[in-house]
Amino acid sequence: MENILAVLLTCLAVARAYPMGALIPVGVCITMTPNSASHNATTQAINTTPYTLTAVETMYWYGQGVTVSITGPAFKGFMIQARSTNASVTTSLGSWTTTADTVAHTDCNALVHYNNSEKTNLTVTWMPPSMDKGTVQFMATVVQSKQMFWVGHVATQTLVYNATSAATTATPNNATITVSTATPATVPTTAPTSTVNDPSNQANICFAPNVFLLAGLMMFALRIKIN
Repeated sequence: MENILAVLLTCLAVARAYPMGALIPVGVCITMTPNSASHNATTQAINTTPYTLTAVETMYWYGQGVTVSITGPAFKGFMIQARSTNASVTTSLGSWTTTADTVAHTDCNALVHYNNSEKTNLTVTWMPPSMDKGTVQFMATVVQSKQMFWVGHVATQTLVYNATSAATTATPNNATITVSTATPATVPTTAPTSTVNDPSNQANICFAPNVFLLAGLMMFALRIKIN
């Protein structure tokens, strides 16, 4: 039992398996060659490939996705990486946005197929690193079948770092500030119109006390009292 467990742990350390997807040994991160245990064939000459790897943009900066595409006849598997054009740098750069048909290979920092269903005109998004990594190019392996695959696709379009856009993204300087001010109260320019003589207000006048009548009654009562 202990021997079986040791073998299983060794297999897990060597490769990462994905549901119905690519089984990629860690060493493939550099060579990008499919696992020989799964593909009983040698790679085809890259100049015979029917596939094209392209990148739309010419510059990259942090926070701005880059569209990368594989076009050609139907294929079942792939592996895409972003690398420096400096041959001495073998580690891949940035990260990838996954879809229903793709999965990120964390060890290789690559995007691979999630299943072996036929795919055509694959379009994915690469997210650049947070700093300047020099000129970047995209590389891919495309698997048409177990016996037919091409390693070494290189996108003709390379990308250079855009420091200006990176600075704008990091520190936006076009923010809009809105200042709200209270609306001052309107001061009337004319005196309010009296409603005493307003015919529509006559009912209120009828119920108001008559000052002259009250004064007359008070004087009459005073005279009676004196007499």
